Amino acid sequence: MTKLSLLNGRLLDSGDGTSSTSDVFIAEGRVVALRQPPDGFVADQVFDIEGAVVSPGFIDLSVHLREPGFEHKATIASESNAAVKGGVTTLCCSPETAPPCDTPAVI
Repeated sequence: MTKLSLLNGRLLDSGDGTSSTSDVFIAEGRVVALRQPPDGFVADQVFDIEGAVVSPGFIDLSVHLREPGFEHKATIASESNAAVKGGVTTLCCSPETAPPCDTPAVI
């Protein structure tokens, strides 16, 4: 069971528009506590992330995935990998492909 402690991150709360410096505690890929670790929590790895932003995953509402028809520019895989590296967890693709991605069958 992997447990992580992320210390001193800038925590963004989109619900109320606030930000604060806080610690985040993660177990098995899920946030289990903020600010104080849960009882008995012992981290496998500890990271001081001072200056880094901790936020929910971002959503990109206008992505040009280029497939089908323009794979020489980019692919779904290359654009998805770039998105993940930037903290984007959800992509909404534009239908500007050849042929257009305008039905579930094309996608």
